[in-house]
Amino acid sequence: MNKPENDLEILDNAMRVFFQVVKRPQHWSRITQRSNVTIDRPSAIILKLLNSQGPCHVQDLADHLGIEAPSITRKTQELEQAGYLSRSPGKEDRRAVDLRITASGRSIARRLSDAQREVIAEALRDWLPSERRQFAGLFKRFSDDLSGTSHTPDNQKKDKVARV
Repeated sequence: MNKPENDLEILDNAMRVFFQVVKRPQHWSRITQRSNVTIDRPSAIILKLLNSQGPCHVQDLADHLGIEAPSITRKTQELEQAGYLSRSPGKEDRRAVDLRITASGRSIARRLSDAQREVIAEALRDWLPSERRQFAGLFKRFSDDLSGTSHTPDNQKKDKVARV
């Protein structure tokens, strides 16, 4: 049986390989070719986020992605010029800017997500359905725990306190 330290070493190495692969330009090219979309990865991340979460302020988007607002502003201006998102004054604070994905932007985000899922499906093609379900559940749990969004009883208490 593996010692816990060995499990952590195996997981650490697997994560390193995973992130190296998904950050490679060849990986992104594979996704854009499958989706028939020509867009850079940062733009795609913004569109996919707005598509899944709805409108948000520039600063909130920057905070969520962990980058400076001026970088987001430049990238969102490019996306607006391409017709993939629109800007409007914030509802509560007219000085703030709300970003909204357009129908064209939603189409791009969907095509990229579909292509990403195809690539994932190819990697898992030899797995049993039960293995895929187990891996998906465990990977989601791991991601939630790592990001601090886990819904364990302790975190549910924290969520309630944060909402009050």
